[in-house]
Amino acid sequence: MAENVLKRSFEIEGRKIGEDAQCFIIAEAGVAHFGSLDIARSLVDMAAEAKADAVKFQVFKTDRLVSAGAPEWAARLRPKELPFSAFEEIKRYAESVGILFLATAHEEYSADFLQELNIPAFKIGSGEVNNLPFLRHLARKGKPLLISTGLHDDTEIQGILDVCHEEGCEDIALFHCVTAYPTPYEEANLRAIPAMQQRYKIPVGYSDHTVGYEVPLAAVALGAKLLEKHICLDKSIAGSQDCRVACDRNDLLTLVDQARHVEAALGTGIKTVAESAKRSLVWARKSLVARHQLRAGQHLALDDVVIKRPGTGIRPDEMERAIGKVLVCSLECDEVIKWEHLKADETA
Repeated sequence: MAENVLKRSFEIEGRKIGEDAQCFIIAEAGVAHFGSLDIARSLVDMAAEAKADAVKFQVFKTDRLVSAGAPEWAARLRPKELPFSAFEEIKRYAESVGILFLATAHEEYSADFLQELNIPAFKIGSGEVNNLPFLRHLARKGKPLLISTGLHDDTEIQGILDVCHEEGCEDIALFHCVTAYPTPYEEANLRAIPAMQQRYKIPVGYSDHTVGYEVPLAAVALGAKLLEKHICLDKSIAGSQDCRVACDRNDLLTLVDQARHVEAALGTGIKTVAESAKRSLVWARKSLVARHQLRAGQHLALDDVVIKRPGTGIRPDEMERAIGKVLVCSLECDEVIKWEHLKADETA
């Protein structure tokens, strides 16, 4: 087995991936343009409006991807194929609205085109399981590789990493994924994300195929360093497995916004009193309070006090120090007892 010299973090267009960086969110447009350049632009607009980090499309030539022995698959894919010139325009348009353009290449010819287009990273779909010649082809291009593992087991994943190492590619992120549309919630297996991070010591994200967006949010909570979710303009389109599990415009706005909230909520893991909570110390903590009227000059006894809010007086954990001291003033029933009410140098 090749020694793992892969990186715990790397950059895509100046954006750090992994370690303490913000989760990198990819709006997966895929083939939801259905062969229309205008729809593709609308998907870019949707991703940019939601403030995703990147919008991603799938680039392929049907006859290079599907053999004549599977005519039904070729018939499904051909209407969703865009010419290379369309992706040149989509990339320019994405850059003009301020969002990163990414793409999945499904065969070498399209990968070579994307290299000429100078995309900043290659996404590799789960269907490339055991396709090590294609992985070598991409690993030699000097770009980061974002690899989905929905059809891979641990042995196959390690084989991919070994190939990448052999070809000098060190900038790799894995996506936990389940290649089922939709993925049953009970099979999402999100605990694989931290397990893969521990095992491979590189950034691990989550590519989602569940209905809704609560599972992707849970993935962020579990520490996913990247997040990919399909998008479409209309989830009700018949005959599309991607649209069944996709976010529409409103869903995507909510997903990205709430993912950032979840990230912010994760914190450091160090248990302290939060700055915002310190304001609550006064009313939430308790103090020693006079159980009844107290006279100046008397020694404070245990039966003289009760513990109540607010926390503006002597704390309950300071009670032993306070009991037996002499009162320097009279206190009314239910009045908070403070250190200035007691002589500091006299005890019973």
